[in-house]
Amino acid sequence: MENKLKIIFLDRNTVGPFELKEIFSKYGEYTEFNLTNDDDVASYLKDYDVVILNRIRLGKKEFEKAPNLKLVLLTGTGFNHIDLVAAKEHRVSIANVAGYSTNSVSQLTMTLLLNELTKVEKLSQKVKENKWNELSINMDNYYHVDTEDKILGILGYGNIGQKVAEYAKSFGMKVMVAKIPGREYIDNSDNRYDLDEVLEKCDIFSIHAPLTDLTKNLINLDRMKKMKKSAIILNLGRGPIINEEDLYYALKNNIIASAATDVMTTEPPKNDCKLLELDNFTVTPHLAWKSQKSLERLFAAIENNLNLFLENKLVGVESK
Repeated sequence: MENKLKIIFLDRNTVGPFELKEIFSKYGEYTEFNLTNDDDVASYLKDYDVVILNRIRLGKKEFEKAPNLKLVLLTGTGFNHIDLVAAKEHRVSIANVAGYSTNSVSQLTMTLLLNELTKVEKLSQKVKENKWNELSINMDNYYHVDTEDKILGILGYGNIGQKVAEYAKSFGMKVMVAKIPGREYIDNSDNRYDLDEVLEKCDIFSIHAPLTDLTKNLINLDRMKKMKKSAIILNLGRGPIINEEDLYYALKNNIIASAATDVMTTEPPKNDCKLLELDNFTVTPHLAWKSQKSLERLFAAIENNLNLFLENKLVGVESK
C-alpha cells in the first residue's frame, strides 16, 4: 500500500502499554500525543487525514480546523463526545467498535458485586490494623453475604448485560432485566420488566446501558427510594445515567446500602466530589474495558475499520 495517510492518536495514554506504531505506520505517517480536553485539540488536527481517539471531544470548532480530516477512529463504543452533525457537514466518517470488552467489563462487574457483598478490601485493611480477633472471634455481625437467591436487576441487556446475567446465575442469583422507560420493546422474548418493579425487588442493580436522552439521570433519588435499604447499585455503563447528587444523598442517608462504579459524570472526578468521602461508595477509574485481550480485539477491529474506509465499505455511525 502506498504510504499516504497522516494519522494522529490524540489521547494515546488511554489505552495503556499496547504497541500501536507497528500497526498504523503501515498506512502512512503515524503520530501520537497524550492530550486531554483541556488542551487546544483543534490546533493539532490541521494536517491529519485520520484521527484516533478515546475520550477527546470533537465539536464544530475542531472539525472546522481540520480541512484534511476524513476519518475518526474511536477506541471504544460510545460516541456522545463527538458532534456527529458537524462531522457530517465536514464529510468526516466516524467509526466506533462494539463488543470487544464484553468479558473484561463483565468480570469487573462481578468483582465489584462480590466485593460489595464481601467487603474484602475493608476486611483486609482491618486485619492489617491488627483486628483479626475483633473480626473473627468477637463477631457481632455478618461480613459475608451470600449471592444465593439474591436478585440482580440489569439495565442494558446487550452483550455485557447478557454476560453479567450468565455469571450471576452461575453464582445462584436470579436475574430481572429492566426496560428503559420510553423505549419501545416490540419483542419481549428477554422477559423484561418495568424499571420500577426491578428496582423494588432487586438486591443489586447493575447498569450496562449507553448514555442517551432516555438514560441520562434515569437513576435519581425518586427511583433510589423505591429500592431496598440493603440494595447495592453498580454502574458499568456511563456516569450520567445516575444523578450523582442524588446518589450522594441516598448513600449518606442510608436510603440504599452502597454503590460501586467504574464511571462518573466528570472523569476524573473533581477534588471536591462528595461521593469520594463516603465509605459506602467504591470507584475504579474507568478501566473495565482495558484488559490485554480486550485491547487486542479492539485494535484489530479499529484496523479493520480503517481498511473498510479505504475500500469505501465503512458504514460508521451517523447522527439521528
